Amino acid sequence: MYARVTFVQINPEDLEGAVRDFDESVIPAARQEAGFQGALLLVRDDGTAMAVDLSDTLEHMQANERSGFYQSQVAKFRDRIVGHPRREVYRVAVARGVRGGVELLEEAS
Repeated sequence: MYARVTFVQINPEDLEGAVRDFDESVIPAARQEAGFQGALLLVRDDGTAMAVDLSDTLEHMQANERSGFYQSQVAKFRDRIVGHPRREVYRVAVARGVRGGVELLEEAS
């Protein structure tokens, strides 16, 4: 499994809307991509954020970028992002005990 981590700074006043758009737009679209294994969005109140998307193979992740899909999803946040997103790819060495299902953690508590 591979993880692409996108580091981004979001305007703090746009943070809630960006979280909602990631959940309601990016995730459903990503589920249609070959190899999609899941995603996380980690945020701080100051707008610092990391999006982690998981793919079954490096080839699927690279195909996702070559097709322009990844770039089109990042572009959805163009008016909310400060500076340029930075991304890194990692091989997932251990993934145990990770459970999904909660769409927005604030609503679950």
